[in-house]
Amino acid sequence: MKTRLRPTAAALMLALAPMAGSLLAPAATAAPAAAKPAIANIAVNSDAGVSPGATLRLQLTAAPNASRVNVTLGDSGIVVNLRQQGAGNYTGNYVVRRSDRIDPTQLMTARVAIGGRTLTRQFHYPPSFQALAAGAPPSQAPVQVQARAPGPRMAIERFFIRSSGAVEAGRELRFRLVGAPGGDARLDIPGVIQGVDLRETRPGEYEGTYTVRRRDDPEAFRTAVATLERGDDRVSARLQFDRPPQITDLLPANGDRVTARGRTHIAARISDEGNPVDPSRVRLRLNGRDVTADARITPDEVHFRADLDPGRYAVELTARDTGGNMTTKTWTFDVVPDRQAAGPGGGDLPLQLTSHRNEAPVDADGNLLIQGRTVPHATVRVRVEQTSVSGRRAGVPMDVFDETVQADRNGVFSAAVQPRGRAGTLPGTRFEVRVTASSGNQAAEERITLVQREG
Repeated sequence: MKTRLRPTAAALMLALAPMAGSLLAPAATAAPAAAKPAIANIAVNSDAGVSPGATLRLQLTAAPNASRVNVTLGDSGIVVNLRQQGAGNYTGNYVVRRSDRIDPTQLMTARVAIGGRTLTRQFHYPPSFQALAAGAPPSQAPVQVQARAPGPRMAIERFFIRSSGAVEAGRELRFRLVGAPGGDARLDIPGVIQGVDLRETRPGEYEGTYTVRRRDDPEAFRTAVATLERGDDRVSARLQFDRPPQITDLLPANGDRVTARGRTHIAARISDEGNPVDPSRVRLRLNGRDVTADARITPDEVHFRADLDPGRYAVELTARDTGGNMTTKTWTFDVVPDRQAAGPGGGDLPLQLTSHRNEAPVDADGNLLIQGRTVPHATVRVRVEQTSVSGRRAGVPMDVFDETVQADRNGVFSAAVQPRGRAGTLPGTRFEVRVTASSGNQAAEERITLVQREG
């Protein structure tokens, strides 16, 4: 969740005197001739910063005679339409409303439609606007400002806090900034402390800590500002304090089709760049039914397996971090019958596992000899996924075997599986076995789950 600026805050009141004469400074960046049609540069001026009632004046230099030109102000939802006043010179005004949330630390996006193409280019707000967002005192003199296009100059991609729990006395807060490499970064917390060093731990990643004192105002930390500079180039960003968790790596993927035989594996990865995810506040629903109690949940991942009948299934996964931020991800997949005749003659390819039944125990060493029967000389692929258990906690599933063998003239096949590492010696280790046979235009599949017994 990106931090929104509050128009009522003093940091948002840039009291600029009325401006006269030309508002444009010379262009900071000239577009190369070979790039035409192109967007060269943009200038932004205001009579009162981004406070309610202020008039923003935008002037864009781009290819002439465009059919449509506009500028989007960050993710505020505000789009300012521009008109051509001279060849390649487009201007437009916008009066800030009280309900607007304009963040000068974000990027402006210019769009120019010309010749059936729509060109886009992003620009930073001018330094004076960024200083406004960082809490600089109002200026009393007329200012001419020139926005600049991002490129090799300094930039901050994200600035967030990684500590868990509330901001309270004695808690160590860990700040992290992601931006341009090779700069000097510092942290300022208005009313609390200035100039906390953020050390570059790897290219473009800066980290620093601060321990909350008893006299510190917890609300002041929400106005923390990071500054990244190199030489005369400087950029600032407000703290992203409330970024929600991210849910990725969906399994099955949205819209996937999986076979009905055996246990369907539903999984997702959870990450949070701010507060860590609280596993006790993760909820998993399948077709509206809460299956959280049957899922294996860690701060990073969710895994759930079930025997599902053919049909369409909707998954809803909700995660909260320790700061209370919540995110929900929904997706669907289809379970289809796993035995389908591919040949013109119809009928299934026979396939039978003769060595084990589903949910059967295996020996204490975790050694498996998978045996079965199919048609003579069929190609058989055997895959095994191993999940170890320590106490009441299950580990991450790991692929331990994937081998293709050929059935003999009687259709008999076998494959010897050995556990990987010490995990195979732990009682309760589960093995998901998937056997696929193919011959000509026909194929069949069998899946079973095996559990390692006590020694």
